[in-house]
Amino acid sequence: MVWQNFLSKSDIAWQLIRGSVAVHNGDLMVKGDGSTPVLFAPKQPAIDWKLYQAVEIRMSAQGGREVKIKIGDFEGKQKLGPAGQYNIYRFDVNVDAPKGSRVLGLMPTDSLTEPVAIHSIKLIPKPAGFSKPAGRDNIGKRDEYRNTVYVHSPSTLGFRVAVPLNGHLHFGMGTTAKTGAVTFKVMAEGAPTALYKKTLSDPDHWEDADVDLSGWGGRSLNLQLKTDAAEGIVGLWANPLVTSAAPKPRPNVLIYTSDTLRADHASLYGYTRDTTPFLKKLGASGVVFEDCQAQATWTKASIASLMTSLYAFTHGIIRDSDTIPSGASTLAEELRAAGYVTASIVSSPFVGRATGLERGFDYLLESPVVLREHNQQTERDTDSEALNRVVFPWLERHHGEPFLLYAHATDPHAPYGPPPPYDGKFANPSETISFQRAYASLHGDHQYGGGAVVSPGIVRKAGLQPERFIHQAIDRYDGEILHNDHSLELLLNKLKQLGILENTLVIVVSDHGEEFWDHGWTGHGQSVYQELTHSLLIMWNPALFKSPRRVREPVQLIDVMPTVLDALHLKAPELMEGQSLLALARGQKFQRRGLVVASRFAAVKPAGLVPENATDSFALIDPKWKFIYRNKAAKSGIQKVELYDRVADRAERHDISAKHPREVEQRMAALRQWIDAQNKIRAIVGHSGTTTLDSQTLEQMRSLGYLGGPSQ
Repeated sequence: MVWQNFLSKSDIAWQLIRGSVAVHNGDLMVKGDGSTPVLFAPKQPAIDWKLYQAVEIRMSAQGGREVKIKIGDFEGKQKLGPAGQYNIYRFDVNVDAPKGSRVLGLMPTDSLTEPVAIHSIKLIPKPAGFSKPAGRDNIGKRDEYRNTVYVHSPSTLGFRVAVPLNGHLHFGMGTTAKTGAVTFKVMAEGAPTALYKKTLSDPDHWEDADVDLSGWGGRSLNLQLKTDAAEGIVGLWANPLVTSAAPKPRPNVLIYTSDTLRADHASLYGYTRDTTPFLKKLGASGVVFEDCQAQATWTKASIASLMTSLYAFTHGIIRDSDTIPSGASTLAEELRAAGYVTASIVSSPFVGRATGLERGFDYLLESPVVLREHNQQTERDTDSEALNRVVFPWLERHHGEPFLLYAHATDPHAPYGPPPPYDGKFANPSETISFQRAYASLHGDHQYGGGAVVSPGIVRKAGLQPERFIHQAIDRYDGEILHNDHSLELLLNKLKQLGILENTLVIVVSDHGEEFWDHGWTGHGQSVYQELTHSLLIMWNPALFKSPRRVREPVQLIDVMPTVLDALHLKAPELMEGQSLLALARGQKFQRRGLVVASRFAAVKPAGLVPENATDSFALIDPKWKFIYRNKAAKSGIQKVELYDRVADRAERHDISAKHPREVEQRMAALRQWIDAQNKIRAIVGHSGTTTLDSQTLEQMRSLGYLGGPSQ
């Protein structure tokens, strides 16, 4: 059902409850006239909500903060996009009510005076379901998503497979039926009975299985996957794969992200507190990149760059709902095409389906899966232990397969609550409750940027002692880093226990840093200064990197994907903007082809305290200089350009742009050329898409400090 092409007032079937309406160039023009405008959908034809999954509105608002819909007891609202631009607002709905009994109400803006141009209002039908007798789909159960072959029962799927020595068949099973059961059978040609048989009736969980095929090792075998159930009940075969315990020709790949770990707070990089003893040990036999730069200073955009090898400016992710462009290739897609089993197990809502980063993963275990394993009483505000409790069973089931595993922990992220005994390593545990109360009191209007973004003046105004507050925050932040370091050690010990550590390329990164008033604020995402752009990067594998090395050359997170593909001797996709660091890691000749760049977009609605939220910012980084440019500096009341000597002033305290006009001019010219090139690449990969964030994901983002105040 669609309402569009409003050419005259006679086309306006919607009921005006408050405000005024008109038509202009096919748009329905709505204005509040002193109160918020409200419209009701036409009574005829009556809407049968059981047939629809979403309401989608395309419109341009000149002002206001949010758009809202209401259907009976259901209410949905979203923040409005940039004023004067057409945006699509999608509201997922699940209304179970008799046809015509629930009216759709629309408040297109909460502005009392500014007009809105509504181009179209659409009701999006629910998918037809499993319309084919058999097919492939990505299906989730309690936030665990898998690639599946679905079949309507009763069914038989036949395959002829070459069974390796010591071969095994791994697969998952599931059903979508709310009532009734499905029996799964694995049959082999010539075998008198089923090799495997299991009956499932729970539609909310996956069941995993392993079938020994070693009796057919070295031969071809006709396998049959059968389901028995009442006619029409759908059975799901998830990621069926024949594997072998024989040595693998290529190493596994583990990429582990420590969210918000600023590199200069890791003892691996010389920090005076021993926050990363395990990473120091790992680095002593691996490759440590001392000057790795993130492409963005908030998680969603930074990890999108890591997984696609596209600059943050190029993939264009700005909003919490943005996703990677359709033309981008992901590391998971490339490795899955090369025969790897791919899994993403994450504790941040920003690094899964909300960003389009499910692409290429056979297994995606979203943050709610990890949160269900989290014990707030014993683990407080960290989740790396819970992450391990999800990762370990997956490794036990899949360690015999060549795999890419992406694991993402959100400690040491705010609000800085390390568990015992880590809460007493650098902080006074007796002050924990008072610090938690103080930190919580600074939320509200200041809660954006990954936590409470506050200045010393704000803290003082809240009745707190600024120096005491910031030292308490740092002490607990460092405790979370130490806790995360221990969790990572346990993970690598698990790989060793399973006998696969030596054949795994281990890459440990951080997505960005954290500010502690280095440039006047706390949190992250608000600037492109060193404390936020300097990321951790270490690579370890005894076969690939025979000699330990510390690399001082500036590198960037977009270099990780091409490095992995190079190390595995896989062809790289054309649209990658990073370059392989393999030669550099081995002490061989390396020449940087492009620029090392970090960037951030102006906030969608830059209301708030941080002036830089109102401007796009760019940082060009080389061994000697860091150049910062802001395109709307005048509007923000801050410097348009800054230049720092990275040798003498790594903390970027002293802007010397006025003393070096030639360096500024050269870098400004290089940046303009770079932006022109990125705009051409953006035209190829396409613009970022959007995804609708459900209430659970929104709540997780609020708990991490990304929502609740002005949009970042």
